[in-house]
Amino acid sequence: MGLIGVRTVQVKKVLLAFVLIILGVHPVLGQPFLEGVFLRPGSQGTEIRIKLSQAVHDTVFTLSDPNRLVIDLRGTVPRLSGLPPGTGLVRDVRMGQHTHMLRLVFDLRQAVLPQSFDPTGPTRNDLVLNLEPRVRDPEPVVSLDQAIPRIGPVVVCLDPGHGGIDSGAIGPNGLMEKIVTLSVGLDVRALLKGIPGLRVVMTRTGDYYVGLRQRREICERAHGNVFVAIHADSYPVRAIDGATVFALSQHGATDAEARWLAHSENSVERIYGHVYSVNLKDKSRVLREVLLNLAQSATIHQSLRLGDDVIGDFSRWGVPLHRETVAQANFAVLRDPDVPSILIECGFISNPWQAHELADPAFRERIAHAIAQGILSYLHHNRRTETVLVDAARDHSLRYVVQAGDTLDGIALRYHVPADEIRSDNHLSNANLFSGQVLTIPVQPTGAD
Repeated sequence: MGLIGVRTVQVKKVLLAFVLIILGVHPVLGQPFLEGVFLRPGSQGTEIRIKLSQAVHDTVFTLSDPNRLVIDLRGTVPRLSGLPPGTGLVRDVRMGQHTHMLRLVFDLRQAVLPQSFDPTGPTRNDLVLNLEPRVRDPEPVVSLDQAIPRIGPVVVCLDPGHGGIDSGAIGPNGLMEKIVTLSVGLDVRALLKGIPGLRVVMTRTGDYYVGLRQRREICERAHGNVFVAIHADSYPVRAIDGATVFALSQHGATDAEARWLAHSENSVERIYGHVYSVNLKDKSRVLREVLLNLAQSATIHQSLRLGDDVIGDFSRWGVPLHRETVAQANFAVLRDPDVPSILIECGFISNPWQAHELADPAFRERIAHAIAQGILSYLHHNRRTETVLVDAARDHSLRYVVQAGDTLDGIALRYHVPADEIRSDNHLSNANLFSGQVLTIPVQPTGAD
């Protein structure tokens, strides 16, 4: 081989090594390793900790018949002495190396709901999951005392659509729906976090798959008061844009677009039956239908009111609307006779202009503000949830110490009190605040329907 041939081979080797480093598959540099798998049983479930040498893209999903939890780690190779024996909800652990992916399979003793946690500090690369048993059919209501809803925090269930192996719709710019929905959901959670008397539950907090039935079960397990599914779907006509709010329809869809979107979302997973909070198996078929239709009709009425409040705040926050009234369609994820539920299409990711907007974090934050304020408006229009929030605010929030970055409007949103009332009660000449300033929050009932 001549000098030119040798140099050509050397250049190719350098270029190949450079490409491998970029792809994260170089045998020395950039290679992620699985360094350990640990199981820890607890009183409520079982914790799984996956120790990794560096952060990797992971996909988590469950399978049934038999029950299994599957974790795929992209570009990862094993570097561990062995796998742990089964414990708690985990019967056994298996591992297999596939092309560009390492798969862990956890054989389960029963169906579970996986929930991920974000570790910090030196373990921040680890993947941590907590497995809890899936909700079974609860016992039937047998007395009036049992039928009266419990007094406790108001629970808002946020459901960022898609995730993991299910990317959802993909825009012309490559933006995936699952990224948009999770970003908006986390922003809404941050806005609602810390409001006295209110608790936020999310069906997913990371990029992993959660089935449609599991999403409802997470809300049911948390005793949710409202359920808000967040999406950003597509439509064959690319010119269509703007946000749409949907509630369940017991009959037909509002129009062809609503039917298309409902079919698109429902096709992710076939739902066999509904998840009900009252066991009606021992009742006659006619009685079951009458009771469930009555419950569903009342819930749909409340869902439409929740949707109206969100639409009103979309307009106030300058989020473009495709439809100025709540649309209705038979979305599987909204089928619950007990919990007011809406599905929000933040926009059409199939529209090139709107896909560009949805890729902007600032635009997604505006959507989150509108959703958060709309939820709060609805909760304060409902007599039961209004009472819980006002009582909690009165107990915990008579005085507020201003933190760095606080604004008068932000504090007013947190306590659902008009900013002018806070300004008047504290004799503020303007909206300027300083860190450490103590404000009196005028918490008063705002009225309920």
